[in-house]
Amino acid sequence: MKKFFTSILFFIFFITLNAQSVLQEQKEFYNKYNFTKESDWDKLQEQLTGTKFKILPKNDNINQRSSACSLNGRRVYGWHPYWNGSTVHNNYQWNLLSDLCYFDYTVNPTTGTNSNASFAWSTSSAVTAAKANGVKISFCATLFSSHSTFLTSTTAKNTFTQNCINLIKARGANGVNIDFEGLPSTQKANFTTFMQQFCQKIHDSIPGSEVSMALYAVDWNGVFDIPNLKNHVDLFIIMGYDYYYSGSTIAGPTDPLYSFETGYNYCMSKSISYYLNQGVPQNKLLLGVPYYGRQYRTTGSTLPATSSGSAYSSTVTYKVARSNTSGNYSAANKKFDVNSYTPYYNFLSGGFNYQLFMDDSSSMRERYDIVNQRSLGGIGIWTLGYDDGYTELWNAINDKLTSCYAQPCTDSVFDYGGPNRNYHDKEIATYTIAPSGASYINLNFNQFEFETGYDTLWLYDGPSTASPLIGAYTGTTSPGNINSTSPAITIKYKTDGATNKVGYKAKYTCQTSDVIAPTTSVTTPTWTTTNFTANFTDADVGTGIAQRFYSADEYSTAAYWRSNKANGF
Repeated sequence: MKKFFTSILFFIFFITLNAQSVLQEQKEFYNKYNFTKESDWDKLQEQLTGTKFKILPKNDNINQRSSACSLNGRRVYGWHPYWNGSTVHNNYQWNLLSDLCYFDYTVNPTTGTNSNASFAWSTSSAVTAAKANGVKISFCATLFSSHSTFLTSTTAKNTFTQNCINLIKARGANGVNIDFEGLPSTQKANFTTFMQQFCQKIHDSIPGSEVSMALYAVDWNGVFDIPNLKNHVDLFIIMGYDYYYSGSTIAGPTDPLYSFETGYNYCMSKSISYYLNQGVPQNKLLLGVPYYGRQYRTTGSTLPATSSGSAYSSTVTYKVARSNTSGNYSAANKKFDVNSYTPYYNFLSGGFNYQLFMDDSSSMRERYDIVNQRSLGGIGIWTLGYDDGYTELWNAINDKLTSCYAQPCTDSVFDYGGPNRNYHDKEIATYTIAPSGASYINLNFNQFEFETGYDTLWLYDGPSTASPLIGAYTGTTSPGNINSTSPAITIKYKTDGATNKVGYKAKYTCQTSDVIAPTTSVTTPTWTTTNFTANFTDADVGTGIAQRFYSADEYSTAAYWRSNKANGF
């Protein structure tokens, strides 16, 4: 048996499917085994990764909701695939997870029934553990082909819907996740109607239940009718990965936060703007992040490099890269692409050049900053367990998406085109800078260019756009160096549907102590020899004015001014 497992080691890293998502790619690989016991998956994973499961040290492994940090209202939604087996979930940090979604119920398009023999929803130990730890549980239903067959069959749709209701009730679960990939544009109306009816039946049958839906990183066919879905679907999760995939001609990041190239500018920040512009409510939108990377054999070592083809492209999990048993993923080989905010490894193997684009905890924190800045509902993780044995990615969640989050006192800010690319079309973005303990904010712009009269940036002196307006800026008229008069400053910008410019880049610094002296101006009449009224105006950009003092003087007969001559002053 060991020999059999070892012989398939090659294929876990070199799967050559064209134009497929990583979910479909990995699902088709694992579906060959049809294991029904979790212990069989444990053995397979041991052979595939070359490592046994190992419980993390107690001080790193948080299996109960006892941490001082708790999720701050953001959802941390993680998919748990059936091939993870029976032990990986023991290293999940349950206090940092809001939802566990068991993957997957494979929809038979003709009947609506499940065709995945490994779907062990009713017995999964991970589902049991999640529920015991107060984490919401759901399962994922997938359909990757024959969409018209299913969406035009009343019997198949009714059977699927009733099966979902039964499965949710049987586990005392919270809902279901719909992941229908590759939908053709011709099925847009049918899919919309199906989702409306499906959500209605699930909600009516199980009060308080939730229906979530996977959104493509790029909706190439425009199949998601968000205006007619947003009031029915409870959560929308962007699959923020596979922007570059096995079939890409250019080797690039799985999940570029900002545009990796200038010609092909699709990235996570653009996907967020697109779906918000389509009408998805911010609190219903989650950003999916990958716990895996894509490795390419390339014709060169510089960026961007040409891929040698899908036959030499592979999926690498965070665990495999982090353990570095090959020696290729060393610190010496690690680089950082500032354009897309993505780490990557550049190395030679067998005389060929390879590049692996893989997030680390630092780049994940940058992605979570965007989730916070844009007030999204949270994140989705594909997939839980791909970091098994390491805590860095859990730490990133802890630092950015919990009650322990602290906005830094000094940081760089820029539009959502990133530090080096133009901003995107049809963006409306609002971001508040309000570090804890700040007295006021200094915001210094070192780059500014918007399309004159069409794209505009506004600054507000306070925590929202209802705060006093500092100014509105367009063209090349930079705000320059700004000091707020409150502990917060809010940035808002809006772009139209064409003509992009470089946007803005700025650095903010919060002041936690008042180092700027207050100012006073006194307004009096011109020279007069009779009694007059003086107006005093006091201002302070720091902590405010606590006390004011004034002195009333009179001109004495001794030819000098004195204050309160009878009692002193």
